[in-house]
Amino acid sequence: MGAKIARGGMATVYEATDLRLDRPVAIKVMPHALADNEEFSQRFVREARAAARLTHPNVVAVYDQGDDDGTLFLAMEYVAGRVTLRDVIRADAPLAPGRALALFEEILKAIAAAHESGIIHRDVKPENVLIDPRGRVKVADFGLARAISSATTATATAGVLMGTVSYIAPELVTEGRSDARSDVYALGVLLFELLTGHKPHTGDSPIQVAYKHVHDDVPAPSAMVDGIPPYLDAFVARATARQRDLRPADAHVMLQQLRRVRHALDHGVVNDEELTSDLTPTVAVGTAPGDGWAYDDVFDLLTDDEGVPSQDASQPPPASEDEVFDVA
Repeated sequence: MGAKIARGGMATVYEATDLRLDRPVAIKVMPHALADNEEFSQRFVREARAAARLTHPNVVAVYDQGDDDGTLFLAMEYVAGRVTLRDVIRADAPLAPGRALALFEEILKAIAAAHESGIIHRDVKPENVLIDPRGRVKVADFGLARAISSATTATATAGVLMGTVSYIAPELVTEGRSDARSDVYALGVLLFELLTGHKPHTGDSPIQVAYKHVHDDVPAPSAMVDGIPPYLDAFVARATARQRDLRPADAHVMLQQLRRVRHALDHGVVNDEELTSDLTPTVAVGTAPGDGWAYDDVFDLLTDDEGVPSQDASQPPPASEDEVFDVA
C-alpha cells in the first residue's frame, strides 16, 4: 500500500502495487463501520462483481474485492495522473461547446456500456470522472452508491439520500428510487456545468439544493454563455427534464442524440430547427410531479424523525451543497 491519493465522504483511495502481477493499482478502502454491517458487506460483494464484469475503455476496471481483517476494499485500475473532471472545470470552464461535447461523449459511452449491462451508476459527478495524461477519460465507482445505500438506509423516506446532491434526479428526492434515467439527469447536469462553469442549482445547504432539483428546471446554458446553439440547449433540457419519462430512456439513447448534436456543431450549424424540435421535451418542462411540493415537504423527506439536521425547516444550516450526500 502506498500513498493516499483521494478521499471522499465514504471511502479513501490509496496507490498500491499488485505483487502477483507487478502492476500499479488503486485500492478503495471503506470505513470500518460499514464493514460491520452485514447487509452492506453482502451487497458490496455483489456490486463489485457486477462492476468487474463491466469492461470498456472508458470505465475504470475493477480487479478484485476483499476483506482484510474487517476492512473492506476494492482493487481497481490505477489511472496515472488522476486529474478529475472537477479539476478541468475549475481550471477551464466554461468549455467551448466542441470541447465540452468531446469530453462528454467519452463519459456517456462509459455510462451507456453500463446501462446496456444492466448497471446503474447512481453517482455520476465530475469527481468520478478521471482523465489520464494522454487525455483518456475513465468513469469510476459503478454501483458503490447502491451498496453504501444498503448500509445507510438510503431512501428518501428514511431521511438519508445517497448521490451527490448537485447532480441528484428529482425522483431520488421524492421517491428514493433510481433507474437509468436518473443517471441521464445527472449527465445532463454535468454537461450544463461543462458548458457554463456553474452548477444549475445552488443553495446554503444540501436540502435547499435538493428542493430546487424537485421544484426548478435546469436553465438553458445559452442564458449564461454566448454561442450555445438552440439544439444544444434542447439536448440539455431533455436530459434534465424533471419528469423522468421525458428524458432519454438510457445513456445509449442519449449517446445517439449527442452524436446528432455533435454532427451539427462540427458542421457549423447555428440553428437546426428539426433537431431542436426533436430534442425539445414534448410536454412543458414547467410541469412536473414535484410541482406543489413545499420546502418543508422536501425537508421532511430528507431528515429523520428527530429532524436531523435539527433546526427550523425554513432556515437550513449553512453547509456545503454536497456535504450530506457525497458518497465517493
